[in-house]
Amino acid sequence: MTSDRRIEEMWGQYNRAKELIPGGSGTMSKAPVREKHPHAPALIVRGEGCRVWDAAGRCFIDFRNALGPVTLGYSNEQVKEAIRKQLDNGIVFGHPSPLEGELAEKLVRLIPCAEQVRYLKTGGEAMGAALRLARAFTRRPVVLSCGYHGWINNTSGGRVGNPPEMAKLGRFLPWNNLEAFEQAVAEVGAENVAAISVAMPYADIYPNHPFYGQLRALADRIGALLIYDEIVTGFRVRIGGAQEFFNVIPDLAVFSKGLAAGMPISVFCGRADVMAHAATIPVSSTFSGETLSIAAALATIDIYENQGVIEHLWARGEQLTKGLNEIFTRHAFPMQVKGLPPCAAWSVGGENWNAVGQTHSQSASSIMDAFIDACYANGVSLYTVLYPNFAHTEADIAEALERIDKAVGSIKLG
Repeated sequence: MTSDRRIEEMWGQYNRAKELIPGGSGTMSKAPVREKHPHAPALIVRGEGCRVWDAAGRCFIDFRNALGPVTLGYSNEQVKEAIRKQLDNGIVFGHPSPLEGELAEKLVRLIPCAEQVRYLKTGGEAMGAALRLARAFTRRPVVLSCGYHGWINNTSGGRVGNPPEMAKLGRFLPWNNLEAFEQAVAEVGAENVAAISVAMPYADIYPNHPFYGQLRALADRIGALLIYDEIVTGFRVRIGGAQEFFNVIPDLAVFSKGLAAGMPISVFCGRADVMAHAATIPVSSTFSGETLSIAAALATIDIYENQGVIEHLWARGEQLTKGLNEIFTRHAFPMQVKGLPPCAAWSVGGENWNAVGQTHSQSASSIMDAFIDACYANGVSLYTVLYPNFAHTEADIAEALERIDKAVGSIKLG
């Protein structure tokens, strides 16, 4: 059993690093907050399959999966071998590697909207590139956005660190509210809208949802481009993402998390006439052709195509979401899981919410914090989105549900 001393040593190590790293991590969602989650792992040192180990030696069945990129499970042998092989030949060069063209051929074949592709390292910067291309192509300034597209988002006017003038270049609008989009078009003028960008709201989506089609029709009517943020949905709900699942094709799209089993790479892709501007604006990065990530992507896509990964993510996701909702109902606990099984999300009631016959006075955030921490205490690591991976077996999900059942039973609501 892990000693309290080892846990305190781990938190001490994290706190020392936090003095030098603002926020404690380069990824805001990864930084643990002990006041909210005292049983959380402060530092992860190893991952294998569907489990991770923290610096105190504790093991967790993991559904965070690095916030989404680890779709195949940690330490996948086929991907590791591809990286080792390429490592012997070099990581990055002063001219293109042939791997860039090989990956491009696969992506153009697999992604419905992709006529051409370009590589970067993160989803956020690829989204920024797509918005820049849309403005260059349409010669219009305004972007209407729905959902979170990462921190490098030049429609984020009015936020801290951005001049208020940028607010004129973008509107943040609600999911599934076409009237709000129509009103924004009327206010800024259709002739000024370069693009409509959309990211899936994971708890509020279902098969055959009409909103993608509605946005496609609106973009066509006003002469704007439609951009999909497929950073999570790509290589998860389908290999080709939401556009393949809903059969509504955008003009541009961004893929990242599921592409290379955890290696850093992103892709922005789409119509050739729009993508051509990437060579002239320019959009350019020294590390865009880094070969280890591209080799990992080639190996990852091979596994997707030949080993039934998407079907596995759906099956294990359905087992997990069904089991969780049964646990919540049995314990009269005010939470549920909603959305598509490969990337479902939590739904928590607000203050005094009464969904299952039990009135309570705790806020939604405090309920969520109590739940997440109780799961940590029972050896299950969770995130705001549920990410099953290819290494989760039916037995792993069953074990995780047993632990979560125990966790929920331990929580006392006010």
